[in-house]
Amino acid sequence: MEICLSQHSLVALMAVTVFMLLICASVFPRCSAFSSIADMSVLKYVVKDVFVGKVKHVIEIVNHASETVTDGELIVPLIKNATARHYAVLRNITAVGGTFEKITFLHDGYENMYACLKRVEIQPDCIFRVELDYSMLSVSVSYQVNSSLIGKYNEASEVYKWYTQPEELIESDDQTIINIAQNLTEGESSYYDKALRIYNFVTAYLNYQIQDEERGALWALENHAGDCSEYSYLFAALCRAAGIPARVQAGFAFHYIGEAIQDGHMWAEFYLENYGWIPVDATWRLFAAMDFLHLSSIQSTPEIIPYANFVFNSTMATQLEENQYVQLTSLSPSNFTDSYFAEQLTKSVQKLKRAESTFFTGKIFGVNIFFPSEMHEIAQMILTAKISIQDAIDAWELNTKIAVSSVICAFENADEALNTAWLLTAETFAVYISIPAVLLLVSLFFLRRFHPKPSRADGISHIAESSKH
Repeated sequence: MEICLSQHSLVALMAVTVFMLLICASVFPRCSAFSSIADMSVLKYVVKDVFVGKVKHVIEIVNHASETVTDGELIVPLIKNATARHYAVLRNITAVGGTFEKITFLHDGYENMYACLKRVEIQPDCIFRVELDYSMLSVSVSYQVNSSLIGKYNEASEVYKWYTQPEELIESDDQTIINIAQNLTEGESSYYDKALRIYNFVTAYLNYQIQDEERGALWALENHAGDCSEYSYLFAALCRAAGIPARVQAGFAFHYIGEAIQDGHMWAEFYLENYGWIPVDATWRLFAAMDFLHLSSIQSTPEIIPYANFVFNSTMATQLEENQYVQLTSLSPSNFTDSYFAEQLTKSVQKLKRAESTFFTGKIFGVNIFFPSEMHEIAQMILTAKISIQDAIDAWELNTKIAVSSVICAFENADEALNTAWLLTAETFAVYISIPAVLLLVSLFFLRRFHPKPSRADGISHIAESSKH
């Protein structure tokens, strides 16, 4: 075996290796000590996506009678933010094909808000068309509930008293419902896990069948059937019977952006101390999670109208045809009411997703083996960014300055986490490249050192032997 590596080549190769190791140690900077983790609050939910768009709600009242409608009243529940998952801005209300005297806005005890068009007039064979236009900022969330952090219910609070008592369609005082709730939650101390057991029961027990009217929880239980309303009523009734505050939400739910729908939708929520209202859509198989396509206009029992997307009252109601459609379309964040907040929130969530993806990739390639403390710091940066986004969303209606400050903090932490994760991943790859190089140099060194050299006598003998021939 001939080794052609000279002493100068060996020295050069070792110098290159040392230089690569120096790159690993100094050129790629270590992430700095994490200083913004102080005063961490509870991470209640993670924001998965942000949507900025427009909602158009069109209502048509067709007068088939031979006389004019003169006493019409149109009442429409308004999409509004009730649980910090969507923020709707009513841009305008327009009407054609008829007249009305005025628009008033009504409120009820459950914080529902309604637009009311008074003294509507519609000529014979005319269509009164009303359009409500909203700008919308909506988020998809996934709740991160830690059972050890759930507080005990304050049974004297308004939330507990209001949302654990029976009401029409939510018959939580029925003995059959009480017995089932007790059996489902027996032996479970966590309110979250109790609600999960109830959710699993409802989704397995009921068969989806569209109903032409609101049936209620007890009817659903007795008939093993129902649509989104009955799923929601039964879940809420069983939760209340188990001592867990629960309520229903009604509004619109879209399958995709750009869809136009004609019917409303209903889902439910249950309440946990330290976490607030947790969304549940048993029909769509969503537990402790909600997409940005669910937009609520009624929470709990509406006091002004029955569960409906609109109500038109008139003495000629039997001769009128009522139709509606609701469409969701996208909108640039720069065109939203608070464009700066919408843009920063969108950028922060996108940056955070990239940071998490890079961090996860780094873990796959073993970055945490070489840099465990640095990876821990990156994880803390990501957690801080998640909490800051949560705080920004919770504050966006109450305090604009806090919301903007929180979302900027989220972006900065997500950006630093992303950059540091990339650098550590590159540093790890440099280490992986350097290790084989060092092993090769060591092998060459020992081969060069211990390989037997031919003696001078052997060389002369070989020459002499060759000359004989």
